[in-house]
Amino acid sequence: MKNSVTWKIGGEAGFGIISAGTMFARTYTRAGYHALVTNEYPSLIRGGHNLVTVRIATEKIEALNRDVHVLVALNRESVDFHKSELQEGSVIIYDPKDYEWNISDFSPSTVLLPVPFSKMVQELKGEPVMRNTVALGASMAVFGGPFEGLAKVIEDQFANKGNAVIDHNVAIARAGYEYVGKNFSGNQSCFLSPVVKREDQLLLNASEAVGLGAVRAGLKFAAIYPMTPINALISFLADHAGKLGIVYKQPEDEIAGIMMAIGASLAGVRSMVATSGGGFALMVEGLSFAGMIEVPLVIDLGMRVGPATGMPTWTEQAELQFAIHAGHGEFPRIVLAPSDAAEAYEQTIDAFNLADRYQVPVFVLTDKYINESQWCAPVSLFKKPVVIDRGKLARGDDLPADGSYRRYSLDTQDGVSLRSTPGMKNGHYYANSYEHDETGHVTEKAANRVAIVEKRLKKMIAMKADIQPPSVYGDVDGEITFVSWGSCKGPVLEAMKLLKQKKKSVRVVHFSWIYPFPVEETKRILTMKSRMIIVEQNVTGQLASLIREHTGIEITEKLLKYDGRPWYPEELVEKTI
Repeated sequence: MKNSVTWKIGGEAGFGIISAGTMFARTYTRAGYHALVTNEYPSLIRGGHNLVTVRIATEKIEALNRDVHVLVALNRESVDFHKSELQEGSVIIYDPKDYEWNISDFSPSTVLLPVPFSKMVQELKGEPVMRNTVALGASMAVFGGPFEGLAKVIEDQFANKGNAVIDHNVAIARAGYEYVGKNFSGNQSCFLSPVVKREDQLLLNASEAVGLGAVRAGLKFAAIYPMTPINALISFLADHAGKLGIVYKQPEDEIAGIMMAIGASLAGVRSMVATSGGGFALMVEGLSFAGMIEVPLVIDLGMRVGPATGMPTWTEQAELQFAIHAGHGEFPRIVLAPSDAAEAYEQTIDAFNLADRYQVPVFVLTDKYINESQWCAPVSLFKKPVVIDRGKLARGDDLPADGSYRRYSLDTQDGVSLRSTPGMKNGHYYANSYEHDETGHVTEKAANRVAIVEKRLKKMIAMKADIQPPSVYGDVDGEITFVSWGSCKGPVLEAMKLLKQKKKSVRVVHFSWIYPFPVEETKRILTMKSRMIIVEQNVTGQLASLIREHTGIEITEKLLKYDGRPWYPEELVEKTI
């Protein structure tokens, strides 16, 4: 019996690889297990090798591990590409009609399990794509799982297609399950230990979590041009717009998208945009416009491999400094960096409140790894009450009746002025891209310029009340301190567990609030005598540079990865010891 297993399924695009991975993980999460699902696919319109990896465990897991226990190969390339990842006793499930492997090609302990996918599908009058359904049933049997859980997931997956389609898919999955039970019953090396279900969980990716958080926070308008890796957010908002009472617009480009969102915010509703690096480059002038006219705006910036088009379907953390410094001129903004789906949900809610509270752009800095990976999050998280703070948004009786309303009033301690919306009696003001006086009228007077700039920058001081310090995990006096941000949290926490098994004391200092930078908290936490190692997915160590800039603390030992793949915990351990 195992407490953690890793399952991969690979094949050509169009083989239903991603849906198979989701259904497999969903079956186990409903039974009380924890799961994490990631996908890999090339930057092609059609074709290429697709892969989904699912890790299932009896306890909470933070990241994938490197070893593979079961590999489902729907084509030969799946074995060619991933045989090096197989560990002792791994199982390869494949169709002998397509190719036949010789055990001499693998470790002697590898188990070859030929399952006639195509023959079964043909006999049951299914389509070729349904080979993945046979594979799901076969995999459930290899892990010793009950078939009824998979059957229920299949029923829900095809609920809108009628009973005939449901029954057909269940029958094909059962054929795979029974075939393994009949021909492979003697090997229980991959059986999962039983669990007691504690609570219901959702399986969702960070883009879906951002969408849920936005809706819970009162989102009413989103303008998003499609771009990997934030497209799942578009699907969520577009598919449910009517039910949720929101407006989703697909603009002609990213420039139009950010300007639409700014217009919606000016009109008084909560709005957002989402994009990746190349799309955000087009939005930068609009970002500065938002800074000038002081409108709230939430931006989901999903990082991927650059520069230029780069590797669009792979992951990286190379736009931290871009988010902090983007724009011409100087104006305040906030940058948050969630580490998984649950944190993406919570920080998106925070982002909308912070945007309104300080009338600034707020970034939710995600990346391909968390945007498209699927994570377990307890259902209870999404049932917690949400507090909505609209900040200094005027009601009708807040505005002076004598017409003396000043939208950009200098009479403010925190730099935030009372904000009216169009149509409010006595709430008229000007909002254009030029420097202005307190009413929004254009002026180039030197004294006014200084006063307005300082008024805007007062917000940076006021934001200190909301700055979240880095989270600290592990041993308080750890001999090793890992420093990480965003999506590196999971692999680092899993590496900490592995190092503890090797009798190493480890501490993790993790940043989810990035900017304005938590200076005093960082100085306090990082001054302890410890071997400090920063872990990032970029080539220059952008967080390390930020820490040095704001605190003077220089972390010289850096673990940097920039091949497009997320960190494995085992890699971090090997590079640390």
